[in-house]
Amino acid sequence: MERGEHGRVRVLIVEDDASQAAALSELLAAGDREVLVASDAEGGIQLARRGVDLVVADYMLPGMNGVQMVRRLREEKISAPVLIVSGEATVSIAVEAMKAGVLDFVQKPFDIDFFRARVAQAVEMGRTAHELAALRRKLQSRRAELIIGVSPAVAGVRHLIASVARTDVDVALYGETGTGKELAARAVHEYSARSEKPFVVVDCAALPEPLLENELFGHEAGAFTGALRHARGLLAEADGGTLFVDEIGEMPLSLQSKLLRFLQTKEFRRVGASRQTRVDVRVVVATNRELEAEVAAGRFRQDLFYRINVFPIRLPALRERPEDVPLLADHFLRSIGSGMGRHIEGFTAEALDALSSHDWPGNVRQLENAIRRLAVMSPGPRIGLAECEAVIRGGAPARDRPAEVEPFHQARADALARFEKAYLDSLLRAVGTNVAEAARRAGIDRKNLWLKLRRHGMHRATR
Repeated sequence: MERGEHGRVRVLIVEDDASQAAALSELLAAGDREVLVASDAEGGIQLARRGVDLVVADYMLPGMNGVQMVRRLREEKISAPVLIVSGEATVSIAVEAMKAGVLDFVQKPFDIDFFRARVAQAVEMGRTAHELAALRRKLQSRRAELIIGVSPAVAGVRHLIASVARTDVDVALYGETGTGKELAARAVHEYSARSEKPFVVVDCAALPEPLLENELFGHEAGAFTGALRHARGLLAEADGGTLFVDEIGEMPLSLQSKLLRFLQTKEFRRVGASRQTRVDVRVVVATNRELEAEVAAGRFRQDLFYRINVFPIRLPALRERPEDVPLLADHFLRSIGSGMGRHIEGFTAEALDALSSHDWPGNVRQLENAIRRLAVMSPGPRIGLAECEAVIRGGAPARDRPAEVEPFHQARADALARFEKAYLDSLLRAVGTNVAEAARRAGIDRKNLWLKLRRHGMHRATR
């Protein structure tokens, strides 16, 4: 999406009544906004193609109504949030609008402060969507797409993978459960000269010792009861490619010695065989344990540790790179939604904040499972704060619990007060105690801003 001059936010108004369009333009004008106006849906679509951050459209438009225009925008993959305003609102029209992907349906006449607050929320949502799209394009231009993220920690992992992939050095991956160690191993393989050959996985934690030995090294026919056929073993299957040994800290000591011998000689003997078999295999290992402590405790061979630890890469926990959570959540949502045959546009800004601030003890794997639940339970085109908090808590969304319903005007006033306080807090964090600068950035006069600050007891803005 293109941005306005000097990075200003573009707001598109689609209104066939010239006086209404002028009034909306004056209402929405601000120092950081560029307001565009179209008199019908076709003109609005033409302007939206140039890139906008928000669309405010009347429902009753000549030729094509506002909801039909939104359907056209979504068909053209224009994802800017849309607010529909109408003096002839009905429940059926509102439902139709929401199904088409409209962010909100505002009935005329509306409260000006409430409308401005809703517009500010929508602009922030559009900005978030724009930033995610830019990050997607940035990632797509890189070769290491397997490792998703823009944080310095992930950039460091990518650099190490790119450095070691060009060589044949064995790699040791360390990290908590769910940090993506198998994905990193696959990246080492994909960006190496072995990428056209097999990538084979063995999980040491999933198999007891006899089966693990058999899986790795194979056996000859008749080597033991039930061995009716020759089995090549995973080492032979990986010939020319990469063997990923997951959870190597769980490997029994007796097998550790056999793996060490293979790493030193590139030869192994199948169970029941009389001859050695030679293969060309790169080995990448992974563990969520601290192997030095395991060596000290006598549970891991010191010589094997030194042999596999030539090029260690430590994968960061998700809590160490919260700036990657929105991009990961967006990636999982698009992938999972596509697999379910559901089109979900994305997350609200508040939802992304909630996901980013969570600790995620299960790391990326836990986040992916949470997004899968959200994709199933989401009732609308965007996933909101209530759904995210419910999944993070492991409970049901608050809206599903029986509760006394507030009158509409009281609920609206409460929502506006919550938004206003959060917005002012964010504004003051950006400008400190400079009320004049805060008023300029917010696009409201200084007196009104001061009154709002006093209403919320925010006395630190004093000059």
